[in-house]
Amino acid sequence: MLDTDTLLEIWDTVTRHKLRTFLSALSVAWGVLVLIVLLGAGRGLENGATDSFQGDALNSVWISNGSTSLPFAGQGPGRKIKLDNADYDVLLGLRPKVEYTDAELNLSGTFTVRYGNKRSTFVVRGAMPEVRYLENTVLREGRLLDEDDQRQHRKVAVIGPQVQDILFGKRTSVGEYIQIRGSIFRVIGVYEDPFGNDDDQRNIFVPLSTVQLLNGSSFALESLGITVANYDEEEGPKLVTTIRETLADRHHYAKDDKRAARFFNNLELYGKVSRMFVWIRVFVWVVGIGTLLAGIVGVSNIMLISINERTEEIGIRKAIGATPASIVRAIVAESLLITGVAGYLGLAGGVGAIALAARFLPSMKYLRDPSVNFEVALGATAVIVLAGTLAGYFPARRAASIHPITALRTE
Repeated sequence: MLDTDTLLEIWDTVTRHKLRTFLSALSVAWGVLVLIVLLGAGRGLENGATDSFQGDALNSVWISNGSTSLPFAGQGPGRKIKLDNADYDVLLGLRPKVEYTDAELNLSGTFTVRYGNKRSTFVVRGAMPEVRYLENTVLREGRLLDEDDQRQHRKVAVIGPQVQDILFGKRTSVGEYIQIRGSIFRVIGVYEDPFGNDDDQRNIFVPLSTVQLLNGSSFALESLGITVANYDEEEGPKLVTTIRETLADRHHYAKDDKRAARFFNNLELYGKVSRMFVWIRVFVWVVGIGTLLAGIVGVSNIMLISINERTEEIGIRKAIGATPASIVRAIVAESLLITGVAGYLGLAGGVGAIALAARFLPSMKYLRDPSVNFEVALGATAVIVLAGTLAGYFPARRAASIHPITALRTE
């Protein structure tokens, strides 16, 4: 299709109408670029939202203390509901549907954590050994809490990476002793929370039984956590409902009172966010395809104008023996060349913009690693090039079908 004569003819046409050619190419390139950037930004938003859920196990459910909002059995609303060790035992009794369990109580009071002459404020969380599975923590050095620590009320601590950096710097912390509210704890390990936020990096985990003794209560809890084994959309909610109703029976409040004990279902919320991003992806494609269609319509209109201007030329060609196929071939080649070059420039510009954004934009919580599937981007570019070619084909076929005498009479 693109022999030397055809290329020279196309070059002559586009150089005689520079502005028109530029606007045609710009509309196509801009459509591709906008689609690529929208796809990349959508992926970055989805990555950020997904990563925010990885701080805890995806199939985790957290339960915390609350206050009743409904009257029940002669008691008015506003009654405090406080979880305790017996509630934790209830969760243990729901295995194997419940995979892992945790019970927590923060060390109360205002205090600083000290090591030598260094000090800072951190959250000291009394927890069970299985907290590692709910928090998705990874051991950096040393060891994590175990059942013996809990059973023997040991004063041991597993510290977060920011605690390590602030109190110990580059020196090893495992085996060292820190002072927490007047009590001495031995550091037994350092954890990492790859997907957690800054607060998740500043925790100090100690045995729950130790915190309960220091707080003066051997049974009080602030929260409970579980992971649901083999979570699915049918069995997962049933188990959560069972736990909700069991706690309501134990603490004597209405089963439909959702404020008495507050539930945070990580997987349920993740499902809602995932469904939201399905619609976001649809929106991105609708906007992107709309922009592409605008570019294709622009190319089609400009090709119509170009063909109308060349009607007499087409008549002369047919009069001296040019076949309709050769005329169609020349016009389609022009459309293909314009849309192909413009589509490639738009693709390169969009991919380049996403790469630059991923490299140089500051790290943002809800926009992480924007990227675009190159096959999808290439496919979108191929579609617009094909559509642009068709936009030139139909006017070209119509022009080639005009009788030479009729074409020569056209002014």
